[in-house]
Amino acid sequence: MNILITGASEGIGRELCKLIAKDGHNLYMVARNSERLATLKEEINSSDNNIHYISCDVSDYNQCKATFDIAKEQFGSIDMAILNAGLGLNSSLSIPHIETAHNTMGVNYFGIVNFGSILFPYFKRKGKGEFIGVSSMADVRGFEGSGIYCSSKSAVTSYLESARAEMRRYGVRVMTIRPGFVDTNMTKKNQHHMPFIMDAPKAAKMIYKAIKSNKKSYSFPWQTRFGSYLVSILPDRIYDYLAILRGKVGQ
Repeated sequence: MNILITGASEGIGRELCKLIAKDGHNLYMVARNSERLATLKEEINSSDNNIHYISCDVSDYNQCKATFDIAKEQFGSIDMAILNAGLGLNSSLSIPHIETAHNTMGVNYFGIVNFGSILFPYFKRKGKGEFIGVSSMADVRGFEGSGIYCSSKSAVTSYLESARAEMRRYGVRVMTIRPGFVDTNMTKKNQHHMPFIMDAPKAAKMIYKAIKSNKKSYSFPWQTRFGSYLVSILPDRIYDYLAILRGKVGQ
């Protein structure tokens, strides 16, 4: 299988690359940091598969299109795409935040939409293909201090859900991955409590198992999934009250 993966240079993406390569699949690794990608290629390269990498800013459609064209030319076809690139630039909404919003939406949302605009027509013509998008359980509500991040992930989840409904008639599988807290460089700067946080290798193993099981969506760990469900069904009045209490406790 020929697999393209974004956000491959660190965190969950890096660990997924190791698992995919171990299974003998051909892999095209995409990220902005080409030095890390080169190091990773040396680590996982073997005679059982072809592994390539390219530096690409996924928020730029033209770079995404060029990346797809190069990968397709080298592999002949793309069978699966794992859109994993993510950014966690959060800030208070009481200060100017337009740059943070553009950067976060550019990577988290348009990093998936850009490839969707390229891959969905391609997979439709082929009559098959797998499009795996990584969202977050932060998509369920707007959390204080994370309004921009939550908004980007909510948009991702809705986009993938719409794509799943539309693309299945063409034989294209669309899957949504919604992790809880994972110990990566993105979460290390968080000041708030992160319940049930897990390391990246464990998270990648759970994601990869879910991908191979042909699930339509996968949210983990179960404790966070259950908690996010409870938060999602709270009436607005109760949620706002709890948010206010949390803010007072944090002061």
